[in-house]
Amino acid sequence: MEYESFTHIFHEHPLSLIPFSAQLGRKYRPWCDGCDRHFLPGDATYGCSLRCGFEWMLHKECMEMPREIMHPIHPSHPLTLLHSEEISKCAVCEETVFGLRYRCSQEGCDGLEIHLGCAGFLTDKQPLIYHPSHLHQLRFSKKMIFHCDACGSTQKGDSYICTICDYCIHESCALLPPSADFPHHHPNHSLSLAFTLPSEYIKYQFDCAICSLTLPLRRWVYHCRLCRYVAHLKCVTSTFDNDNENANAIDGKEATKFPIAIEDMYEEMIKPFVEQQKEQILIPRHDCDNHIISGKYKFSKHPHHLTFSMFSSASSSSSPSSHDHYKRDEDDEDDFESVPRSELTCDGCTLAIHEKKQTNGDGYESGYMSCDECKYFLHLSCFNLPLEIPYLPIHSFSDHILKLRSAGKLTRWIECHVCDSYTNGLYYLCTICYFRIDIKCASLPNTIKHAAHQRHNYLKLVSDEDFMGITLCVNCNKYGYTRKGHFKCNSCRFSVCGKCVMQPAKNKHRLENHLLSLTYDAFVNRPGDFYCSNCECQMHPRSWMYHCRDCDQSFHPECFPATSGEYRNIKYGAEQYVISSIHDHPLRFQIITNKTRCDLCHRDRYDWPGFQCVSCFFFVCKSCGLKHMGDAAI
Repeated sequence: MEYESFTHIFHEHPLSLIPFSAQLGRKYRPWCDGCDRHFLPGDATYGCSLRCGFEWMLHKECMEMPREIMHPIHPSHPLTLLHSEEISKCAVCEETVFGLRYRCSQEGCDGLEIHLGCAGFLTDKQPLIYHPSHLHQLRFSKKMIFHCDACGSTQKGDSYICTICDYCIHESCALLPPSADFPHHHPNHSLSLAFTLPSEYIKYQFDCAICSLTLPLRRWVYHCRLCRYVAHLKCVTSTFDNDNENANAIDGKEATKFPIAIEDMYEEMIKPFVEQQKEQILIPRHDCDNHIISGKYKFSKHPHHLTFSMFSSASSSSSPSSHDHYKRDEDDEDDFESVPRSELTCDGCTLAIHEKKQTNGDGYESGYMSCDECKYFLHLSCFNLPLEIPYLPIHSFSDHILKLRSAGKLTRWIECHVCDSYTNGLYYLCTICYFRIDIKCASLPNTIKHAAHQRHNYLKLVSDEDFMGITLCVNCNKYGYTRKGHFKCNSCRFSVCGKCVMQPAKNKHRLENHLLSLTYDAFVNRPGDFYCSNCECQMHPRSWMYHCRDCDQSFHPECFPATSGEYRNIKYGAEQYVISSIHDHPLRFQIITNKTRCDLCHRDRYDWPGFQCVSCFFFVCKSCGLKHMGDAAI
């Protein structure tokens, strides 16, 4: 297909439209050399028409920026568009300038330069004008076909044009109020009209809140500074519905809703996954008198035989599987208060084993599997995990078989390729490409309903062969081919990666007395910057965070290493290790919560795995502990 080409100072060859599919197949840079924002499906992007290997491309709107402008920050000389790989500082926003920029070439101005995105910013120094959107007076013109510099559409109609430069706007756009209510889209506050995209939306790469497409730099927008809500003119003045009928129904079933609370992940994900993979679930028989199975069961990933125990026997001292439950000592209650630990934790999925009220009457999940010789426990569904899976949509290669493996408890942890977290439980390994996935991520359903995207019905898992339509993850800004397990909306380009999907619904920080909800719109009705109350780093206002609106505290998910960070899938134990070379008392492996620095290497290891004394405040990080354990580390 032939596309119209344009000459530009950006490159020696003409520029033509480069489809998104062609971008993925070649070594094009994924961001615009003009505005420095990432390209997304739906953006009109232009690159070298001769496919000469030139890697840079431009948005259509950036390519059409005028060659020369007058700017209020430098009214004495015109600024000329140029392309350079030199790095300088923008005179407007004082951020780094690279690639296309406007520069004053007059002597004595020291090469003053500004971003393309800053080129439209106006100040109070502008002269008296007919319309506040433009420096020159505008003249009314009757019916004509033109490209509107306000809304971006091309159509015939009455207009206001500039007789000095190429500037033209619809009469209807010129008459738009500076502030207006749009209750259909943003019912909380009035929206203000801006004639160029405000810098904060460029910096944080906001897109249109209604259509989710990229916001052009020089087009007008309506926005709310209190909520950081911004939308195209055409979108905000439209009245189309959210198209959200039957939001939760899939073939008569209800879609799994995310995010999921940690205590619900087993019931909502792992049980349905095992039931789908295996036609029949092994339900061990038990003696109704003592609730303990008379026989032993072999599990291929554990050296000892396992016994089935009823939940009602958990408190019985006569139960051979109940004497080693993960119950905290009374003296340890204060030391480990900020790290909730269930009495039983599954060595497969590393989730707590809870008794659930049975509704089907078949006795399924009325107990759990345990080892009489060591502290090893499994949910019934985890005990029934298939040893091999010929196909998973999240790893959709028909000839790649996934095999069940077991990670080491203290060493040989594996990193899941979906959630980027370590696990010392069970996982699946592809023996061909060495793809690794933990049990929770392997149990992800194919279709979900996510609270971060209420506008459309579902998000569907995108297979490996279907990466052409993948966009950036709405939270972490990672591309689909760099993160496995992407879920995408079929109605818009909303997309979220597997790592972000697996964030739990709630979290608790040691500085807070209450649970914090995973929040996707903390910036709504809250102007100003966000800073993490744990690491004190500035946060992207659109990123997902654990946030409390009442006390205005915000936290990165990764600042909760044990529940939503890299150690979210690690099982900690009640085993006591004697490492006489470094300490006289027994040590327990756990997340460290009552000290900041390791007593050996003196590095900050707060909220990291380590070994803590059960009798005093001695603590060593995992690395130091394993170093002195030697061959005893397993």
